[in-house]
Amino acid sequence: MAPSACLSPYENLIAMLAAVSAAAPEKPMLRAYREGAWRDIRYGEAFARVQAIAGGLAALGVQPGDRIAILSNNRPEWALADFGSLAAGAVVVTIYPTLTADETAYILKDSGARVVFVEDAAQLAKVQAGALPELSHAVVFEGPGTADGFALTLAELEARDVSGANRLEATRTSATHATPFSIVYTSGTTGTPKGAVLTHGNVLETIAAVCKAAEDLIDNFHLNLSLLPLSHVLERFGGHFLPIHQGGTIAYARSMNTLGEDFAAVRPQFMMVVPRVLEKAYARVMEQVAKLPRGKRKVFDWALKVGQAYVEAQEFHRPIHFDLALKHTLAERLVFKQLRARFGGRLDAMISGGAPLAPDVARFFWAIGMPVYEGWGLTETTAPATVNLPGAFRFGTVGRPLPGVELRIAEDGEICVKGPDVFTGYFGLPAETAEAFEDGYFKTGDIGEVDADGFLRITDRKKELIVTANGKKVPPQKVEALIKARPYIAHAIVMGDRRSYLVALLTIDREALAQSHPALADFSVDSPEIQALAAEAVADANAQLARFEQIKRYTVLEGDFTPENGQLTITLKPKRRVIEARHREAIAAMYSEESP
Repeated sequence: MAPSACLSPYENLIAMLAAVSAAAPEKPMLRAYREGAWRDIRYGEAFARVQAIAGGLAALGVQPGDRIAILSNNRPEWALADFGSLAAGAVVVTIYPTLTADETAYILKDSGARVVFVEDAAQLAKVQAGALPELSHAVVFEGPGTADGFALTLAELEARDVSGANRLEATRTSATHATPFSIVYTSGTTGTPKGAVLTHGNVLETIAAVCKAAEDLIDNFHLNLSLLPLSHVLERFGGHFLPIHQGGTIAYARSMNTLGEDFAAVRPQFMMVVPRVLEKAYARVMEQVAKLPRGKRKVFDWALKVGQAYVEAQEFHRPIHFDLALKHTLAERLVFKQLRARFGGRLDAMISGGAPLAPDVARFFWAIGMPVYEGWGLTETTAPATVNLPGAFRFGTVGRPLPGVELRIAEDGEICVKGPDVFTGYFGLPAETAEAFEDGYFKTGDIGEVDADGFLRITDRKKELIVTANGKKVPPQKVEALIKARPYIAHAIVMGDRRSYLVALLTIDREALAQSHPALADFSVDSPEIQALAAEAVADANAQLARFEQIKRYTVLEGDFTPENGQLTITLKPKRRVIEARHREAIAAMYSEESP
């Protein structure tokens, strides 16, 4: 990339951190709950520790271009290890902490990692279970090292620093936009994970594009609550590099179970989310509203309609008349302010990605004054390629392209992308890299369309598009979203490729069921009551679908799809091949008689 084409003032991520840290060394950079209190690491302290980590890695023999992996949940040490590795000139490989020992070993071996940072003894045990001749050391965030010297603590690594300042300065002055900074492995929804090689320029130019497109919004991002895994490019970009670029503070949520307490304590101003987080929050609010006395329910319903009308006027740039403004002020006082207090009271924006967000859920959060800016992108596009923004949003779409990003819709509907955000290729896979591009455009595998106003709408995944025996093409996500409109349906997986009709596997959200139908919370999925609820959800969905899109048979499964049982990715996307293989008998039974 020629310098004249660059939007970012920084040549690499270490130069960015150095500048921000020098400008405000006393400002909190990282915040975490430790020993009964929320504690800060300031920019100046963080920068010094990054330098020490770089020096410690150099003492271990790490050379520029070597791969260093991080295997941990979100915590301050993750951020320090990331920047410390980059300061040493290394390429960081991110690994989801929920992966199995075999999956972890695959990534470490495929990337040729020299050193791996691990969270604790459990993650260290995964590493030690694999045959990894290229891996020389592990560094443990929490707990002791090992007597044989293979594993040392983070403090021990930092104490080995002898040339951190020199190594960091060498990286700051030599790394360019074209220098690889990370290998991020795809989630493997459709096959073996591949390592996408991202450069310093991919991140910096995407940050610059976001800042250019949404300057007023981004300038208010002073305190981020980090919830999604940093192993995923969405959180690492939007909840890690972006707030640090802005000199903001990152607070690490303890867990999903303590999220309510974390909101109250941290009072974040923005955060990255996936749709499932918002869907569960929305369902919980609506279930609680359903239990209110009739008068209060009517006030809530009135306020929500007012909020939605107010947002609709903004969406289509219509004037907000005096009576609507007055009603909105009243709704704000009676309902919206109290709702926002549940999320800390000042959550000005959420960025949603990773999967489609139901428009009704998006409209709800916008209506109560907590805008959700839905965007779209992939690991290979450094997360966002398109995004909805203040003054330029359209529900049901993923926004317009960021500055510098070009979209092309192929004849078969596949979205192709070109721009400074697009990765350089798959690590060690030249043939797969060549196959992924056409005329300089990356073939994303997503199917979509651009409306007359330039907003992109995602309709499905190319490889997941169902073609029935009658030649009809059905996007399963459309059907699944309609079934999941009932809050007690956790997941719906639609199948029917080359078959005469569609079927679905359903799972029940027990938490939501306990809220909406308390008497049924412990009922078996085979009970008439649960089957009746599933039948209602499918019937409602079918009523909104063309005949060839309708579900003819379904099976309600005991349990749910989770990352832990290998049926969802860590970002909660279904692994369709795994699900179909695990439930082969149930699927076969639904097709035992081809004509339902």
